[in-house]
Amino acid sequence: MYLAELLHAAGRRWYVLVAGLLLTAGVIVLALRLIPITYDVKSSVLLLPPQISVEETGGNPFLALGGLEVVAGVLSKSLTDSDTVESIAPSDGTAEYTIQQDASVDGSVLEVTVSDRTADGAFDTLDAVLATATERLDTLQDTVAASDDSHVRMMVITNNTVAVPNSAALGRTLIVLTAACLVLTLLLAVFVDAAVRRRHAVTAARPPASSDGAHEPAPGPAPDVRSAHDERAVLASESP
Repeated sequence: MYLAELLHAAGRRWYVLVAGLLLTAGVIVLALRLIPITYDVKSSVLLLPPQISVEETGGNPFLALGGLEVVAGVLSKSLTDSDTVESIAPSDGTAEYTIQQDASVDGSVLEVTVSDRTADGAFDTLDAVLATATERLDTLQDTVAASDDSHVRMMVITNNTVAVPNSAALGRTLIVLTAACLVLTLLLAVFVDAAVRRRHAVTAARPPASSDGAHEPAPGPAPDVRSAHDERAVLASESP
């Protein structure tokens, strides 16, 4: 069936299209209620080198691994393990966060992105991530017995003060739901049109009925008048 025939069939069942459009509108309203908009906040932190190097007394072994970029990678991995994520953004909550090295800047810059259903929740989670990052950085360096003078320090260089609404997930969901509802409505209209036309064809093929609702009996053969006359003649001659 060509597209034009599909459209013609759907047009003949316009009432199915109207019902489908109303149902699609209801689905969209329901999605707007069930899928809230999230809010994103970002912060960038810079890792600063210590005043003394690894060769000096009480130096920092982390600096011998390749510079501050390695320290940034280790810190990022440490902040995204399952236990740390669960303590900052529990799985039964609505907050999520990511930490990655900023590829747009050469050096040891980490970008922290937090998403939550409320702006206040996003800012609270961001503060928790930054506080945990500062503590974790000191803990990692204390583990390798680095002196305080050789500790790599962390400095916040950018911090959002306004949460940005993010409706990307909602938009994708609405597009998928709308397309699915429209396709189903078109297919239903074509199915209903085919069923109606098939029923009309079956009705038209039935034989016509009489006025009293019963079919007229088929005419039988005409009686043989001559045979009946001959039979009466024979009976008359045989009688005394």
